[in-house]
Amino acid sequence: MRIRGFLRRIPPALLLLSLSLHFFTIVLYVRLPLKLAAVTIYPVWVWGAIGLALATFCYLFSKTRGSLSIILLWTFTILTLADEAGPLARLATAPMEEAAPEEHAGSQILRVITLNCASHSDPLEATRQFDPDIIFLQEIPPGYRIKRLADSLFKGQGDYRYNRNLRFAVIIRGTIEREFRFSKYRTQLIKAEMFDGRKLNLVNLHLLSAATNMKLHQLDCWREHIKNHTLRRIELSSSLAGLRQYGSYPRFPTIVAGDFNAPANDSVHRIMRKEFTDSFDAVGTGWGNTFHRALPLLRIDYIYGSSKLIPVRSQTFTRNNTDHRMVVSDFIYR
Repeated sequence: MRIRGFLRRIPPALLLLSLSLHFFTIVLYVRLPLKLAAVTIYPVWVWGAIGLALATFCYLFSKTRGSLSIILLWTFTILTLADEAGPLARLATAPMEEAAPEEHAGSQILRVITLNCASHSDPLEATRQFDPDIIFLQEIPPGYRIKRLADSLFKGQGDYRYNRNLRFAVIIRGTIEREFRFSKYRTQLIKAEMFDGRKLNLVNLHLLSAATNMKLHQLDCWREHIKNHTLRRIELSSSLAGLRQYGSYPRFPTIVAGDFNAPANDSVHRIMRKEFTDSFDAVGTGWGNTFHRALPLLRIDYIYGSSKLIPVRSQTFTRNNTDHRMVVSDFIYR
């Protein structure tokens, strides 16, 4: 009898655990406290899957009162907070083709690409079919490939700047008027005149690599994530301060793109979203996560546009010889 009584208490206890996990998940992912960065580095659907599994178990095996309501609550929460939900809901939208962009409502398209080459991917082969206007590269291959990319794509009407040591590059259809580099960080600021005469600010970012220690039972893991998160915020804030100081921002349209090494629920993106629009979040379609290429569970590569640019299309594409997926976004001028 005691065993039966104990077994009857298990489903309500699991349901209470699921409900408690839901409460803490909401609080953590809305507030994103720095001290709990080791927890919020995971996509929200990881905790959602655990909560759903607990509630589903209670519903299937004991029909515990309230279990179906908690299942629906978790489902709503995941669809609301998960970064992947919005773009997947737009799957009915026509996908972007691997071809030159078409006009949008009579307006000329500004096509932008960002790709972490992982030192091996050939950027020319990766991008040529899209006929881009601006390419941001991180972890670039040898410099001669960057020159070949500019010459082949833009037929003498392009320009580029790259840094062999910090391993980044920007290639444009137009002229680079000035480049600023930041001694401490992998950040590249470009003032450019595009092929149509428009002026743009371009910021190529490769932020500090994320902490990968997942041993949550160790205090050092929590400290490592706090330090890593803090340094990345400082790095991004310093880069944006450099944009304001040296770039003509917000006077001219501005694009900030690259490898942020931070998933969508990271608070560094709250800094960005105060002044910029995440193109994939706004208009992207399909599965937007970019790392790892073979099993993309995290979206860490981004293309942000300032208020003078309107994103109209965005999608990710798989490319060979790199561990990242490539992001392609189309903008029109406001």
